Amino acid sequence: MHAPAFLRTQRGAMVAMLIGISVFSLQDPIIKSLSGAYPVTEAIGFRGLFAMPLFTLMVWRSGGLSLLWTKRPRALIGRGCLQMGSYTAYYLSLPALPLTTTVALWFTAPLFMVALSQAVLGERQGRQRWVAVGVGFAGVLVIVHPTTTGNWALLLPLAAAIFYAFGQLTVRRIGGGIPAPVISWHQNTVYLVGSILLAAILMPLVQGYSGGGSLGFLLRPWTVPTLSDTLLLGACGPIAAVGSTLIVFAYRSAQPGAVGVFEYVMMLWAVLWGFLIFGELPGPLTIIGAVLIVASGLYAITRPPARDGAAAA
Repeated sequence: MHAPAFLRTQRGAMVAMLIGISVFSLQDPIIKSLSGAYPVTEAIGFRGLFAMPLFTLMVWRSGGLSLLWTKRPRALIGRGCLQMGSYTAYYLSLPALPLTTTVALWFTAPLFMVALSQAVLGERQGRQRWVAVGVGFAGVLVIVHPTTTGNWALLLPLAAAIFYAFGQLTVRRIGGGIPAPVISWHQNTVYLVGSILLAAILMPLVQGYSGGGSLGFLLRPWTVPTLSDTLLLGACGPIAAVGSTLIVFAYRSAQPGAVGVFEYVMMLWAVLWGFLIFGELPGPLTIIGAVLIVASGLYAITRPPARDGAAAA
């Protein structure tokens, strides 16, 4: 699928990123508001089901459905599993954490990409990027301060960030010959099938479980949603399809450093939705930690990588 001419300019790419991130931010309050009534596997299943027609249409417009018979199905399925792990861990944290805290900790993903890129891709990183990683993880320690050490849910968005970083690094190893809609289609298929399989695996634990929080969101049995809840759960499919498509267009039309900085607009939406919908206000330590994580992430993604034979400053 070809991007409109405007989106292929740097200014258009920035607009696409801003809109894409803003659209994506709508998923968080939807899932958080419904996390007390349905299990996370059901939410993921609805998302995959309602997104499938849109992703299939994108593949068809990119060159036909024959593209789905890719030469690297195992790699795409493996990446889909990593992304599903990220998606699941992220949303499991929502019932137990303020929205701002979840998003702030998830934004360690770019820092994990820097830290893992040498092991996964063999890419050397410069001194400046490693300093950014250190500052970012200092921000994590500020948020996860001693008085919160008993809240294991704080580990969930960090786990989501690690899974996401591995998934994004893996897609670079898959190669550029596979169209982005094909990668997204396989990822969405893993979400749909994986949610059903995970629910089946958890079935023995589900029986009789009536707790809340993150464990409740994981182990709650599937139930038939009301019409309004069906529409909300189903809306996550188009939200994901539209948001991811705009972000792909943005990264393909401009340098990553020029558009990647706009991903951090998600923090502003997290604060806004958290306050307007859930009455949440971030505390001083969360604000300080988030500033450190965001600043270090922005710095890391705008620094050039180290050149071979030279230690980048």
